[in-house]
Amino acid sequence: MFHATERLPHLLPPSAYGSDDSYSWEVSNVFAKSWHFVGLQTDLSRPGDFLTVEICGQPIQVRNIGGNIHAVSNVCAHRHCLLTSERKGSSPKLRCQYHGWEYDASGATQRIPLAQNFAPLDRASLRIPVYRVETLGPLVFVNLDAIAPDLRTAAGDQLEPLLHGFGEGWEVVLSREFPHHVNWKIPVENTLEAYHVPAVHPETFREDPGEARSEHFLGETGSSFQTTLPFAPHSRIDAWFQRIEGRALHLLTDRAPTSAYRQHHLFPNILFSLTDMVSLLHVVRPTGSQTCTSVIYQFGRVGKSFVSRQCSRLWGRLVAGITLKILQEDFRLYTAIQRGLNSSHNPGMLGRCEERIYEFQRWLQNQSQQTTAEASCSTISDVRTAVACDCSPINPPCHLATSSIDL
Repeated sequence: MFHATERLPHLLPPSAYGSDDSYSWEVSNVFAKSWHFVGLQTDLSRPGDFLTVEICGQPIQVRNIGGNIHAVSNVCAHRHCLLTSERKGSSPKLRCQYHGWEYDASGATQRIPLAQNFAPLDRASLRIPVYRVETLGPLVFVNLDAIAPDLRTAAGDQLEPLLHGFGEGWEVVLSREFPHHVNWKIPVENTLEAYHVPAVHPETFREDPGEARSEHFLGETGSSFQTTLPFAPHSRIDAWFQRIEGRALHLLTDRAPTSAYRQHHLFPNILFSLTDMVSLLHVVRPTGSQTCTSVIYQFGRVGKSFVSRQCSRLWGRLVAGITLKILQEDFRLYTAIQRGLNSSHNPGMLGRCEERIYEFQRWLQNQSQQTTAEASCSTISDVRTAVACDCSPINPPCHLATSSIDL
């Protein structure tokens, strides 16, 4: 059932989906404080293994150093070259490809070729930035903000589903990246409603589950949707698919199928869906005001015996093909949505069935209000400090120097 009893306002104006000012604000006040999925621990299993990614315009290298995962800037402190241009790889040293400067896990310089040319050398000023790294199961996350809440706190109600769907007993069956020439919020919002299903997915799903078969969960850190499979009860293909999945689950785990489909949104840009046999991670990575990338990882259950492992992999490849078909059906609409937003003069509206979009937009608005409040408090704090120190531009009357200013 839905929570809303009537239609809802579309809280974000069309300009929020394409203006450089809106995007700059989001980068500084939302994404700079968020946890970003960067890859899998299996890609960083040996010392020297590394991944590179760009977060909020900052090139980052995530590397296994001495058996621990660290995140550092991928920009050399010497002449600003990227330490490496490779997307992933392995090398014994954290070393710049240009002049060979080397760094340790703390970002400090370790070896500088012909260091005598740089005397007197202040190594303390030549550090490269380091960033926070945390993991959930096989998933690796990075945060640029040193004081943001830890990953488990930030995940909130979404933590348990994340751990369940991407923990032990699962393996990757699909890994792809898809660039889009649209604002990052378009793919996110498309995933938060099933209202578009009959028009966009007439062959794969055919029908929206409807209110009677839908359950929405709205929380402070995200929202969730749950229904009973098959997604479209009148679809023979969907019903056949669920029967086969139920038998495969019993073969691999001896568990009875729950027939549940759950789709989760962890604010702002992490989306994942779960069934008994499949876990899909979809991260929408913003790259510009009207560009983004969909990072897709699909996991399937791992069999315990040789035969069950082969069966599970075959099933995983089959499901991966269906997933790609569904994603491509959605992707075809994105450009049309962006073009419409760029030209729209209407504020838009949301139906009751689209209330998860409303919650997402309201969360973004709340971030704006919190930023404004923090800026206001900072200004007042600066005034209080100036008064207490008697260092304001114009010396205040002496009684203000010991009085407090109520916030």
